[in-house]
Amino acid sequence: MKKLALFVIFVLIFGTISPSLVNHVYAQNDPSILLRIAIEADKQIVNQLDEVYGAQIPSNIQIIYDKGHTAVQSLDESLSDNLKKAKKDFLSAMNAFMQISRIISQPDIKEINTSDKINRDLSSEIDRLEKYVKTLETISKKYDVNVSNDFIKIHNLIEKTRNQIYDENIRYDEIIDEIKIILNSIKNDIREFASEHRSDFIKQFFDKLLDKIDQQLIQAENASIDQSQIEKAHGLIIEIKELLSKNQIKSAKIVYVELKELMKNI
Repeated sequence: MKKLALFVIFVLIFGTISPSLVNHVYAQNDPSILLRIAIEADKQIVNQLDEVYGAQIPSNIQIIYDKGHTAVQSLDESLSDNLKKAKKDFLSAMNAFMQISRIISQPDIKEINTSDKINRDLSSEIDRLEKYVKTLETISKKYDVNVSNDFIKIHNLIEKTRNQIYDENIRYDEIIDEIKIILNSIKNDIREFASEHRSDFIKQFFDKLLDKIDQQLIQAENASIDQSQIEKAHGLIIEIKELLSKNQIKSAKIVYVELKELMKNI
C-alpha cells in the first residue's frame, strides 16, 4: 500500500501518466490495481483540497474534482467486464486529479506575482505624485507662496512609502490620501495668491491708465473743452477707483470702457 501511495503522489506531482503506462499496470496479475491507484489518487486530492481550501473549495476546482471522482466510480463498474472503458475511466480520473494538483501547486507564485504588480503600481503612483509635487514647488516659488513646510511633510511621506514599500503592515492608501490632502491645500494657497497677484497687477495697470487720463483732462481744461464732459470723465475715474478698491474688477472694466468712449470726444 505504501508503494501504491508513493506511485500516486509521483503521478500527481509530475503528471507522468499515459495509455502505455495503463496497459503496463493492467498487464500485472492483479488488474484491479488500476482501481486502487485511482482511489488512492482520489484520497490524496481530497486531503490536498482540505489542507489548502478547507470548506471553501473554488467552484472551478470542484467541477474538475467531481469529474475525476465520477470517473473513479465508473472505473469500479467497468473494470470487471469492459477493459477499454476501464482504461478510459482511469485516464479521465487521473488527468482530472493531476490538473487539480497542478492548480494547487501554483497559488504561491500567483500571490507573489500579484504582490509584485501591486508594488509596481504603487511605485508608479509615487513617481507620478513626486513629479506633480515638483511642478507645484516650482509654481509656489514663482509666486513666492510660503508652503515650504507642507512640501517637507510630503517629501517625508514619499520617502517613508518608498523605504517601506514591501511592508504589508503599512497602510499605503492612507499615506497616499494624506499626501493628496496636503497637495490640495497647497493648490488652494497658490490659487488664492495667484488671484490676489493678478488683482494687484490689474489695479496697478488701471492706476497708470487713469493717471494718464487725468493728465489728458488737465490739458483739456486748459483748452476750454466742454466742462460737463470733463467733469463726467472725472466722475467715471473716481467710480473706477472705488470699484478697484472693492476688488470689483469686472465692473471697473465696464466703467473704463465708458470712460474711454467719452475721452474720444474730449
